[in-house]
Amino acid sequence: MGIRYKPDAAGKLESVDDVNMALRDIGLAEREIETINTALTKETAKLKSDAEKNAEPFRKQIADLSTRIQAYAEYNKTDLFKDKKTMELSFGSFGYRKSTKISVKKTTLELMKKLKLTKFIRIKEEPDKDKMADMSDESLSQIDACRKVTDDFFCEAKTESVSQDTAQIA
Repeated sequence: MGIRYKPDAAGKLESVDDVNMALRDIGLAEREIETINTALTKETAKLKSDAEKNAEPFRKQIADLSTRIQAYAEYNKTDLFKDKKTMELSFGSFGYRKSTKISVKKTTLELMKKLKLTKFIRIKEEPDKDKMADMSDESLSQIDACRKVTDDFFCEAKTESVSQDTAQIA
């Protein structure tokens, strides 16, 4: 089914046959638009695919370098992070961020139901760890759950510094 159009009163049609031919022209124009949009969709998909392929070596390089930085940080953790959690360098930073996760047991859901803690239960009937993060440690222990705090590794490049450095070399 075609798109409905409002007339702009610029041209005047004299007969039903004129209207029919105008509708034909609209149909042809819509088909051309569809052809253009289909070509655009195909080209966009191809560009995305090409971009994914072209970016893959860089993703692998980032993963490899991040793994090496993390290994270095782990090996030298006591020396590097005595007084701080982040090491700031001229081209970026690396270190550890505090990350909190809620750990539950199979009994947690039933205990939550018994204690009428339904606002912490998802419709899917599983503990809502995001909401449970607001619970006290004592409340978590009542439902066979506990809070685990870990230091998760991260590294971030300062693209401005890298850009400035490469501009100076060029």
